[in-house]
Amino acid sequence: MKKMVALISALVVLTVAFSGCVGDNNSAVNGTEPNNSGENVNPAESTANVSELNEPAVNVTEPSNSPETNVNHADNAADTNELNKPISGGTDSSSSEANANSAESADISKLENLPAGFEYIGSVPLDASDIKIDYNAENVSEVVGGSEGMYKYNDSDFYLDVIELGNAEAATNLIDAYKSSFKPLANGSRFVEESFNGHSAVRIADYVTIAGNEAPRYTYIWSNENHVFVVTGSTADSSLVKQLAEATGY
Repeated sequence: MKKMVALISALVVLTVAFSGCVGDNNSAVNGTEPNNSGENVNPAESTANVSELNEPAVNVTEPSNSPETNVNHADNAADTNELNKPISGGTDSSSSEANANSAESADISKLENLPAGFEYIGSVPLDASDIKIDYNAENVSEVVGGSEGMYKYNDSDFYLDVIELGNAEAATNLIDAYKSSFKPLANGSRFVEESFNGHSAVRIADYVTIAGNEAPRYTYIWSNENHVFVVTGSTADSSLVKQLAEATGY
């Protein structure tokens, strides 16, 4: 009985050993290797997969030949040039002409040869919109601009406005518009024509109230081609206003 048990045990051991050998041989024949997950891994397939991972992505570094993706460098250069262009309008002809006109009016409003006792204070530009308001000339076209020269004689202030318009007709229209802003005087004539420097001018009489009394103030206005000249002063002496008007030479 003991011999039979020993024989059976020996057969079991041999069977187990033989099974282990067969299993190892199958692994070697199939070319598979065990992994930690319990699945068989084919080294050839693993190598192929690694090679695929190491291959560069297709067309990533190659330029596309399709018209949708090609970049036109000439277009890029044109776009860059457009961005680098200076803003238009900064030096247009109309702005340059307006600046030149303002400079010309400023030169005229600054008198070089002043009558005795007059002092030049300075000049300021006159905007076209302000001129239209001050001279009741909203409906006058072609008002370009002007300059106002400021003067002093003792305690009196004097002003010389030089207004530029598009043409001589517009200059005449501005004078007429300004005269229409005055009401007729109860006594005497508000407008009187006088002559100096070879032309006629209109003297306009106006009145202001000072310390309860009315005091006269005078303005001389005339045109020379496309310019209008206006001289006024804070004085009741019209001869002083006329002296400054004559000093313009126009």
